Amino acid sequence: MAQQPSISPVIGAETIFEGGPPRRLTALARLPSPIAPNAGVRTMLTLGLGWLPLAVLVAVDIAMGRAGVLHSFVEDIGVHARYAIAAPLLVLAHVVCARRLGVIARHFQGSGLLGEDDEARAAQALEATRRRVHSLWAEAAVLIAVYGQVAALFLTEPAILRQAQWQVAADGAGLSAAGWWHAMVSVPLLLALLLGWAWRIGNWAWFLRSVARLDLRLIAAHPDQSGGLGFLAQSVRAFSIVGMGLGAIVAGRFAYVHRHDLATPYTDPMLMAGIVVLVLAFAVGPLLFFMRPLMQAWRQGALRYGVLATDMGVQFERNWFRGAPGRPMLSEPDFSAATDLYQVVSNVYGMRFVPVDPRSLVMLVAATLAPFVPAMFLSMPAQVVIDELKALLF
Repeated sequence: MAQQPSISPVIGAETIFEGGPPRRLTALARLPSPIAPNAGVRTMLTLGLGWLPLAVLVAVDIAMGRAGVLHSFVEDIGVHARYAIAAPLLVLAHVVCARRLGVIARHFQGSGLLGEDDEARAAQALEATRRRVHSLWAEAAVLIAVYGQVAALFLTEPAILRQAQWQVAADGAGLSAAGWWHAMVSVPLLLALLLGWAWRIGNWAWFLRSVARLDLRLIAAHPDQSGGLGFLAQSVRAFSIVGMGLGAIVAGRFAYVHRHDLATPYTDPMLMAGIVVLVLAFAVGPLLFFMRPLMQAWRQGALRYGVLATDMGVQFERNWFRGAPGRPMLSEPDFSAATDLYQVVSNVYGMRFVPVDPRSLVMLVAATLAPFVPAMFLSMPAQVVIDELKALLF
């Protein structure tokens, strides 16, 4: 029997995807990694680094005689959505989503879907995925990319970092203290979180692609209607908190443009449809690697089980339409046998070519769009929002 590599005892199955940028940035400076092992503490630390200093520095500006920056800061809904809501959610998703991905990935081993040799290959792919996710090279690359993007903004489009009054110094010539913190800490922190999730999702997709190329023992008549891969739908549900975080970023922009009368007829559908498509691509896209083996299992199963259904139908009709009339039906097993077989065959013909169920998709889309509800109330008259919501239902 081939020896199967196991996951490191230090990093269990649940934490395979929990690492990655920017969770181990402190390791680059040879500091403890992660600097706060508790997820709740990391979430509060993210809030404390990304949003709270902005509020404190704006308050300092107000104390120094710049009372006008208060209204500017309060009205900047996009900033509050990004750093007070989205960034903490993306950190909390390390526990909710990343851990679930690790459990799902490990489930392939011992699930019965793979032979002994393929289980060893899946274990190797999982260990390779873990090493890449936890790579310090990835942390360094994200750090360089983030501050490279900030430097590019300073050089090419500095006005983006000075859109609101609270970001501009009192003399109007440069950035205020809050503006500098926003540019050098808050923006890089959010970008690092986004790139970190892109890195995890890319490695999740690579792992699924590796498994999809193995000789999967798919069962066409499996009751999950996905050949036995129905457990992968749990990953789509797990992405709900990531979708909510990304939705909060876009909802903040939605509220900002409506609050400042910058919206066009295309703004709402572009923002809402765009973020839904993006989140669906992240969550469902990696599962498309199983489309080919599922279609192949469906084709073979439809032929094989179709023959059984036809034989059963011929025997059933011969017994009941050509036999002696007046036979007692309640005690005959023919009807229950036919019903059981046809239920199995219906599972085959109802197979999904992507292992995801409608309920998981609804949960993901609802979580992604949830931040738009408070954004509407913040940027539009309440009665207008209520009327629009009623129009969706009636």
